[in-house]
Amino acid sequence: MALKIAVCDDVPDDRQRLVSLIKGEMLYSEVSAYENSETLLWDFETGARFDIFFLDIFMEGMNGVEAAGRIRAADPDALLVFVSSSEDFYRESYELYAFNYLIKPLTENKLAEVLHRAVEQLNKDAEQVVRISFNNGIHTIHCSQLLYLSSKQHVVEFHLQTGEILKSYGKLDDFVMQLSANSFVRCHQSYIVNLKHVTNLSTGEFVLSGISVPVSRSYFRQARDKYQALVFKDF
Repeated sequence: MALKIAVCDDVPDDRQRLVSLIKGEMLYSEVSAYENSETLLWDFETGARFDIFFLDIFMEGMNGVEAAGRIRAADPDALLVFVSSSEDFYRESYELYAFNYLIKPLTENKLAEVLHRAVEQLNKDAEQVVRISFNNGIHTIHCSQLLYLSSKQHVVEFHLQTGEILKSYGKLDDFVMQLSANSFVRCHQSYIVNLKHVTNLSTGEFVLSGISVPVSRSYFRQARDKYQALVFKDF
């Protein structure tokens, strides 16, 4: 399946160079080029899907950071790569879980490195699943769609992005080995969260998709360290 990539840059020469570099590195990719954020968001919000977004930061109208916020709100797993002539927006890129931050002028070697790491990440996300017994059958849950797990009275609930909740008899420890240690962390005796969906961490809770999940005192340091490691790992 061809890799679907969106390139958004309002400078024609920069946009065409990036498209050419991507096509030269990824022969079977489908690259859609946009001269402004508004057009990209129109396509994205009306059904277009992309594996990777390359977003220039300084653009007329809506800038790349604002566009990334809209994309991230709709797709927590989107791979966002900022492209800029300035390093001034590193902090914003952290907060949006950007996959990388490239400084212009782009080099072939750096772009190739980012593209191949992105493909590896996409493959990992596609392959990672949890299998559970539910309603007399075996169900497969893609980890990218799993927000968090909760446990009560020997029943584990799997809370999905769709709002659906699947249940299985057992305890959290029974499923830990099926979860990525980089993405999932135990934050409470009764909860495990998918850090890729977390939007905020305070002393007492994680927030993900508008839902608060408690963080107990005994698990706080471990949860905080893993959360920070995930945010900063690509920088």
